[in-house]
Amino acid sequence: TPATDALPTMIRRHFRHLRGCNDEGDVVGLLAITPCMHEALDKMERAYGSSRKLYEAVEGVEREWSANQPAALMQFVEALRDKMSCPDLASILDNQTDVAEISVKATVREAAQLMKSYGTTAVLVMEPTGIAGIFTSKDIVLRVIAAGLSPATCSVVRVMTPHPDTAPPNLTLLKALRQMYGKHRME
Repeated sequence: TPATDALPTMIRRHFRHLRGCNDEGDVVGLLAITPCMHEALDKMERAYGSSRKLYEAVEGVEREWSANQPAALMQFVEALRDKMSCPDLASILDNQTDVAEISVKATVREAAQLMKSYGTTAVLVMEPTGIAGIFTSKDIVLRVIAAGLSPATCSVVRVMTPHPDTAPPNLTLLKALRQMYGKHRME
């Protein structure tokens, strides 16, 4: 089965790992979401690269025809151009969605409880001047539990990732995914 076929199942069912089984039902491996995302990203980039030339041709036709064609035809060309363009982060970010934020003085337990209440796996760690860091469920496992620290007393600032990368709303989804994958933020 191609890894990209497993990706929708992993996303829909909130799995980060999926066991691979042979025809007899024996487990033959464990698939992580990161390689699936990488394969899907490569396919998306190839498809977008192929459609980019068509997109540029449609833009040229639109410029050529803009003064001499009926409005309905121009609306069709504009709609076609919009559908072929790669969406940006602004197209999926919801300004009405609350972002899980916690103070630098909070404990790991408080951060975990906030993640649970928001149904997320990450919180922004805030200081009065802005974002101090990001703290994820992976940090809980690798930096707290594996290190033998107490979630009830360990400060989130001690185990967070300081100064996380950011992206502007006009960054394309492909570039944002590539940035996250390149930094190994999707493991």
